[in-house]
Amino acid sequence: MKYLVSIDGGGTKTKFCVSDLDGNILKEHTTGSTNYKSVGIKKTYENINNGLKKILKDLYIDYDDIEYTVFGISGCDSPNDYKIIMDEILKIGINKEKIYLANDAVLAFYAQADSPGLVIVAGTGSIILGIKEDGEIYRVGGWGYNFSDLGSGYDIGRKLLKKVLLYCDECHEYSDLFSCVLDFFGANSFEQLAYMITDINNNVEIANLASLVIDCAEQGDKLAIEILRESSTELSKLAQVILRKISNPMKIDKSEINIVLSGGTLNKTVYAQMLMNNLKTENTDKNLKFISQENQPVYGGIRLAMALANRRVKHG
Repeated sequence: MKYLVSIDGGGTKTKFCVSDLDGNILKEHTTGSTNYKSVGIKKTYENINNGLKKILKDLYIDYDDIEYTVFGISGCDSPNDYKIIMDEILKIGINKEKIYLANDAVLAFYAQADSPGLVIVAGTGSIILGIKEDGEIYRVGGWGYNFSDLGSGYDIGRKLLKKVLLYCDECHEYSDLFSCVLDFFGANSFEQLAYMITDINNNVEIANLASLVIDCAEQGDKLAIEILRESSTELSKLAQVILRKISNPMKIDKSEINIVLSGGTLNKTVYAQMLMNNLKTENTDKNLKFISQENQPVYGGIRLAMALANRRVKHG
């Protein structure tokens, strides 16, 4: 009997899933991060190797029994990243011809939809991937917090903190949103808040402010709405680049283009609605279908493995 394996490697944890060739889930397992940029390549190898050994041992499966293995790994952003990660995977003993390796956002897409389409991921960071009908992948964004990740939770949080500091310096009019930030940090005054903000060295803490902005925007706060409009416009411009790449202008029949919205900021929020409105306005000639991320990305790896085993998409 043959099996399919999916590995969804994130920045904090990695999920393993094994199914039969029909996609029926047989076993799941979780280990630590496999983003080598966060935990190092040695730990990445250990977590992949130990996780695979554990789940296969529990099912009495050998590597020769695996028909296809799909790896969606956070931090797999460039050809060099691909080589570094693939070299570690091959040490485990899996047949290279039966491996597909890509960024973890690919799994998020296939968990919800089939190509052609794109996945817009806007959580702590952001990235947009487009997938053509034949499986060819295009990517924009996701180059890191300092110079990229527009429209992400971090980007929204950073925009808010800039406004707060301007207010602390008496260079911005007051907004009720600022008092929410004061409460969020547990500061006694805006003077104290300014010092607390400058001491932040955690990107996730900044990104967590996005939920505050979204909540206030849904209550009608003007500044919160302004911040979200700016970020949603930036994110939609990135998505527009991908849409142009995956669309076939010569096709008379305008088939659906699936757009998967993934990440905490796009979980059925006013921010997600702003983004969808932007894309609808810019693409009146296209049949866009928006899908909220509800299925776990690791299941997308199983769906992709099924397609690869049947040669319906390109091998990575």
